[in-house]
Amino acid sequence: MPRASRTDNVRKICGCTRWKQCRHAWYLDYQRDGVRYRDNLDKLIGRHPADFIEAKDEARRAIIAKLNGRDPKGILPSDDPTLRDLLAEYDRERPRRDRYQVPQVLKTKIPTPSGGLCPFGEWRASTINVETLKQFRHVRPHIAGNRDLTLLRAAFNWAVLHGLVPTTPFRIGGVPAMRLGNETARTRRLQPGEAERLLEAAGNRSGLKDIITAALETGMRHGEILSLQVHQVRFSPRAEIFIPAHIAKQNLDRRIPISSVLRAVLEARLVDPVGVPLPPNGYVFGDEIGRPRQTFQKAWDGTRRRAMVTDLHFHDLRREAGSRWMDAGIPPATIQRWLGHANISQTSTYLGASLGADELDMRAYEERVGLVQPLTQIDVRDSTTRPETTSTDIDAGRNTNKDAVVH
Repeated sequence: MPRASRTDNVRKICGCTRWKQCRHAWYLDYQRDGVRYRDNLDKLIGRHPADFIEAKDEARRAIIAKLNGRDPKGILPSDDPTLRDLLAEYDRERPRRDRYQVPQVLKTKIPTPSGGLCPFGEWRASTINVETLKQFRHVRPHIAGNRDLTLLRAAFNWAVLHGLVPTTPFRIGGVPAMRLGNETARTRRLQPGEAERLLEAAGNRSGLKDIITAALETGMRHGEILSLQVHQVRFSPRAEIFIPAHIAKQNLDRRIPISSVLRAVLEARLVDPVGVPLPPNGYVFGDEIGRPRQTFQKAWDGTRRRAMVTDLHFHDLRREAGSRWMDAGIPPATIQRWLGHANISQTSTYLGASLGADELDMRAYEERVGLVQPLTQIDVRDSTTRPETTSTDIDAGRNTNKDAVVH
């Protein structure tokens, strides 16, 4: 630490007689190795200390942070940070646009040892233990709770590595103390007519119709759609959407080809109402002039009700997109790249219950064992349901509907 100062290394340069009460910026005033430093304390910590006492406390913290090579705006090991502070610092160091669950985690009320209820964000990170995590999981939905615990586990591991907390409540003596529950994979796909009803109910006023189209054509996640900017949409040398690693869930760059249906939507959204192109940092699915949209959950819920579509999550549209690609004969490895999965097994699990063609496979089996007669082209043409393949087509490994446009 620098040598003692009469004002605890705090001063102002405004010249005011009552400088301890005036509203001018506080400054550090300390020496190290014969060099005097006079940094703007307000800028160092990102805010203006309310009084002289707080300024001295913040100056002491800032000096310690600078001597240890840390950012004075961040938290220090000696601060005993709250969970809110810990997650804010974690997000500042490793920003991700899809951490939409953080506000819900922070405001979830957990029983305290004294018997009261306290928002989880106000808990000191050092007081959170296995029992606290179990109580948190008990009050959160099953799948949402798993996602929240995954985030908390990563944040605590990062905090331990950076010396902000001594241990993580997820491990005791190197042994995992909290295991995530098994999730039952959703298998919901759009039924015939549901996509059309959703698009009709969405209309054009809220922009949700374009968002639904983008989800069905690209399989993009909720956060990826909201964060999509103009510079990520490319029409040359090839039409594609580029998802950078810091936005993508798997921290890998991703490119998604643009279909003809989606291209028409994008071309209309890349200009404002008077036809002026949006700036490169404008948001494609924001408002009319490219400002970001925070959420569309309310519009989505209203659209589902008007369309009379039940038990459908917006994320199900991502599964629907991948399943349609699979039904159309796109190789699984290609679908893995488009969806941004880390490995092919994740893609197989994700689409396993909706790879389609189950009825076609059963039909092929019954034709082979002689239980039913092979369908003729006339039968297929006259059918009012989904086109079925003939045994010849199945044996050849072809999809008879492969030339149809898949929306």
